[in-house]
Amino acid sequence: MKRLYLLGFIRSCTDLPSEPPFLPELTTVGSHSVICCKSPEEIFTTKQDFLAAMLQWFEQILNLQLTVLPIQSGVSVSNEDHLVELLRTYQRELDLCFDKVEGCSEYCLTIMKRDLESAPIAYSSLRENVQSGKEYLDRMRVWHQLIEREVVQAREVIAHFGSRLTPWIKECWSETPRTRGAGINMGFLVPNTIKQEFISELETLLNEVDCTDEWTGPWPPFHFSSFSLKPESFLIRESFNWG
Repeated sequence: MKRLYLLGFIRSCTDLPSEPPFLPELTTVGSHSVICCKSPEEIFTTKQDFLAAMLQWFEQILNLQLTVLPIQSGVSVSNEDHLVELLRTYQRELDLCFDKVEGCSEYCLTIMKRDLESAPIAYSSLRENVQSGKEYLDRMRVWHQLIEREVVQAREVIAHFGSRLTPWIKECWSETPRTRGAGINMGFLVPNTIKQEFISELETLLNEVDCTDEWTGPWPPFHFSSFSLKPESFLIRESFNWG
């Protein structure tokens, strides 16, 4: 059965970049369009090839100053009628989401303390070479204390970055470490008109803190599109386990 693979939504757009073998198409209802392509398994040898082509396509979209709401990977429909139904079903949600993120891009940041650059410590390693139940419980207690301390420090770092960058962002998200030695993940929704000011302030801030860092962007607003698809009967969830 032929399937149409869903890539994202776009508003007030009539044309998209496309280069073989990746040829996205638009189905439009009113001002909203859903972007789809053939099933990736039909046109790419491996999943990695497809993801690389999709990333390159997203870069072209950003260069054209277009805003796309990405759809979670692995969702298809069986025919174009379902694309029209999808657009009609989610018209209000799409308007609200586009009103928030249109004209913006996402920048992602991972921050690690310099003294924690070694690999994260796995919870399972606490059981290694344990001589008694008491020793294991002592290890657990110390491990949890260290995690709690890192979470407190992470929240302070998140608050500091959020405060300093507030003039140049519309919104931010963050994720505190879940294991010892894991980094702090943050994302920022930045208007494209002031992206250079944001980048300049971000780099200044990173030079001031005792952390290693890795930031990437601009990206489509993956973490800021509050829109998500419900389990509609016509949506097909693909395993995406290929290549």
